[in-house]
Amino acid sequence: MLEIMDDRPDLLLRRDGRLAQIVLNRPAALNALTHAMIRQMSAVLADWAADGLVETVLLTGSGDRGLCAGGDIVAIYRGADAGADDRADADAEAEAEAEAARFFADEYHLNAQIHRYPKPYVAVMDGVVLGGGVGVSGHANTRIVTERTRLGMPETAIGFVPDVGGTWLLSHAPGELGTHLALTGALVSGSDAIALGLADHFIPSDRLPALARALAGTDAAEAVRALAETPPPSALFAQRHWIDRCYAFDDVGEIVAALQRSPVEAAREAAALILTRSPTALAVTLASLRRARRLPGLDEVLDQEYRVTLRFLQRSELQEGIRAQVIDKDRCPRWSPASLGEVTEASVDAFFAPLGGQELGLGQELGLGREEAPYPDADLIFVTDLLTPDERERLAAARSFYQAEVRPLAVDYWNRAEFPFELLPRLAAQNLAATGAAATSHLLTGLLQMELTRADTSISTFYGVHHELFATAIDELGSPEQRERLLPGLLALEKIGAFALTEPGHGSDISRMMETTATRSGDEWVLNGTKRWIGNGAMADYVLVWARDTADRQIKGFIVEKERPGFTATPIENKIAVRIVQNADITLTDVRIPFTNWLPGSRSFRDTNVLLRNSRVWVSWQAVGQQLAAFDVARAYALERRQFGRPIASFQLVQEQLSRMIGNATLSLSLMVQLARLQESGRLTMDQAALAKAACTTRMRETVALGRGLLGGNGISTGYEMAKIFADAEAIYSYEGSYEINALLVGRAVTGISAFD
Repeated sequence: MLEIMDDRPDLLLRRDGRLAQIVLNRPAALNALTHAMIRQMSAVLADWAADGLVETVLLTGSGDRGLCAGGDIVAIYRGADAGADDRADADAEAEAEAEAARFFADEYHLNAQIHRYPKPYVAVMDGVVLGGGVGVSGHANTRIVTERTRLGMPETAIGFVPDVGGTWLLSHAPGELGTHLALTGALVSGSDAIALGLADHFIPSDRLPALARALAGTDAAEAVRALAETPPPSALFAQRHWIDRCYAFDDVGEIVAALQRSPVEAAREAAALILTRSPTALAVTLASLRRARRLPGLDEVLDQEYRVTLRFLQRSELQEGIRAQVIDKDRCPRWSPASLGEVTEASVDAFFAPLGGQELGLGQELGLGREEAPYPDADLIFVTDLLTPDERERLAAARSFYQAEVRPLAVDYWNRAEFPFELLPRLAAQNLAATGAAATSHLLTGLLQMELTRADTSISTFYGVHHELFATAIDELGSPEQRERLLPGLLALEKIGAFALTEPGHGSDISRMMETTATRSGDEWVLNGTKRWIGNGAMADYVLVWARDTADRQIKGFIVEKERPGFTATPIENKIAVRIVQNADITLTDVRIPFTNWLPGSRSFRDTNVLLRNSRVWVSWQAVGQQLAAFDVARAYALERRQFGRPIASFQLVQEQLSRMIGNATLSLSLMVQLARLQESGRLTMDQAALAKAACTTRMRETVALGRGLLGGNGISTGYEMAKIFADAEAIYSYEGSYEINALLVGRAVTGISAFD
């Protein structure tokens, strides 16, 4: 007897004897999957797996057009578009992105659940079966196609990549048939699907009602066998000769060139079709397929696809593709980059970098879900317990923002040595420190700086120079007029500041040997000299230049606007660290500024001590964040990387290395917590700041070296993040006083004898 368990519009659940049936019921949308449908399917499948009266599950779709057109990409587009309507509403935009991430995470978990379903799961792939439709059917243990089947993974046409385990299925198709299908996004027949290994049985569509009746009363294998017939020959399989030859390359450009050279007309047509797709999506799709071939199972491939998907959610390709193909239907997407030649290997590698605490976690084999991972934030001593509830909430929100917004784009911009200016409004909204409207404790300020470094060192350094040095100097040493005029734009990151102290010939001895001069001339100052390694110098609107007053020989601070005649900023190129930071050599040749550009609170070099002391504290927090970044990447890699049939995280030597890394980070963090207490009580001096800078950066060097070594050969590729983290650590070790200088400051503090004299 047929029992209708749930007759909701989008999903029909039915029971008929030993058979339980799921009917995707959005025929007007070709049964596209919504988030609610995915969650409900997962829940009911779990219930039926434990129900002794259910022996077989049947999946079908309503209407006569097909099983499922995939995930509801229109809903994803509208959610992202709604967040983009008001760019000032950063919370709405972040929530839209988070909801999209949850959609894909739940969908991929459903795909894995279907793959390992303990009972016969019969998927009828009749009519159109695309994208997410392949995800809920292609991983079934019993897959039925008909003469009406039109199956495909057309994601490259919308600026995306095959997902829902599609790269696992396609990478294991015979020869290069799966590569052809993935890059072109072409549709194939039921016979082709069987030839590709995407389906198992061919049953004419007019026998499908009989199949449902048979499954209700008999064994699934017997019911299918009684109704199936030999499929017609596969037209696609017959073309393997040119497909295998042309798609054998690991570069999309070479594949296209081979297709264009082919005497086979179908090959040249495939080349033309591929060239209409998103160049970035094509390159990442090919890399996904090649990597999927080397992964041990579907769970690991879904983990990889989730990394790629989250990175695509941060980019414009997917939005533009959906707009052109589905929303406006003009079929004229404007891809960026626009050609395959503009897509770099490094930018492709960045899509596959580990996500740290955001990992999907299906392939970890530790019996732990993402939210159950031990110490997901690597806080083994519960430092966040020292914060107020409001502070903990703010730190968690900032960490989420940095990991979702900063970390995914960092490798690509680092490789190109360019700055992501589009990030600035959202970064400003985080209000990292106490200067401005929102009061912040020293501990929370430090933890926020730590978390930003954990996401990317360069962006943290940019912000530290801009805020901790330039904006704080204006706030503490500037006049009321200067504060009123400059701080609003600085805090909103609408204007950028730089701090020019170091000179080509003077670093550690700058307080005694500074050569840059400032000479009073009526109502103006005339500045002459050169500065070296000025962070943000190549992009700053204002530069705080420290120069020696020729009248009293004291070092003072002067605000110099970038457009002043005689001011030149030359970018420093070929750096191996903090490559996103736009360092510059600055030349000042008779630069005239108003007398009021002098910071009245800067009357001697001694007035810079508070700034330099606090900047050492900030850099020490950076050293903690750098260690946690290395640990995040190393732990995620160790849990994913398999050797000898096991995750390398299960090996004793790897666990010892991870233990040392988190031990160094935790010791450094403990020291910084005490420094925050000293700041709150007003007892912090340069002695403690120098101790923290020397000690934390020394620990950091060992930690990042352990992390780089743990990744083996992959540790020297920025695509795995660790190489960037390793290189950036050298900048942290070097600036704001080298280890040796800070060690001598500590030595002077504990002996009373200066080694500088």
